[in-house]
Amino acid sequence: MADSAVQSVGEVSSNGNAPVVFPKLEKLSRDDICFRVFPVLGGLSYGYFSIHIMNSSWFKSIFPSHEVVANSFWFNAHLGVGLYLFGSQHLRHAPVNRRILYSVFGSFLFNFGSVLFWATCKSLLPERPSLRAVFGLLSGFVLLYVGREYVEFIDSQRQEASS
Repeated sequence: MADSAVQSVGEVSSNGNAPVVFPKLEKLSRDDICFRVFPVLGGLSYGYFSIHIMNSSWFKSIFPSHEVVANSFWFNAHLGVGLYLFGSQHLRHAPVNRRILYSVFGSFLFNFGSVLFWATCKSLLPERPSLRAVFGLLSGFVLLYVGREYVEFIDSQRQEASS
């Protein structure tokens, strides 16, 4: 079982189950860490931050220094989205200063847009903290999924145009 946990992305585990998400540990490159691992951790932080926005009382009860933790999740969400965008295929040929600018801009738009969406929905949803937290997590997952699909579509268009 431990052997199947360190297979490459896309490889099927030895028992024939779903593909493994992370590459072999001994083969982790700087690009793998920056453009795969950090974005995944950023996505997890984004999910936790959605709980902070949608159900801050629960968040405060779990984390005594909730402001520091919330700001850490917020920062990691920005870092994850920004690195995901920076590592995308359609930005690979842009000058580095433009890649940074576009990645920071995209990360801010995505994360601040999400917070605005959650704040609006929070005011429309009933006063049930658990419902709000579940809504935040599910909507965050959907937003991350659609965002990833969008970037993959743009990347595929770039690849088709260069073929």
